[in-house]
Amino acid sequence: MEKYPLLKEAIANVLRERRESLGLSKRKLAGLAWLEHPYIIQLEQGTKQPTLNALFYISEALGLQPSELVRFFEDEIAKLAKSDGES
Repeated sequence: MEKYPLLKEAIANVLRERRESLGLSKRKLAGLAWLEHPYIIQLEQGTKQPTLNALFYISEALGLQPSELVRFFEDEIAKLAKSDGES
């Protein structure tokens, strides 16, 4: 069993929300973060998890500290877990 089963979904939700709030396309975020466009797509689809290196690049591209981005992931996991519990 996966230790954090909601992690991929939380990462996908947060990245999509933060990117869209900045008015960035996936391609633009990929360029700003020095990552491949398909990788950003996979992160937002929840099929991949970012490496630590990618996390640092993405946070910088989004104008956040890595710790801030991780906090957003933690908050989203809690929100998802709560909504799962209410179902």
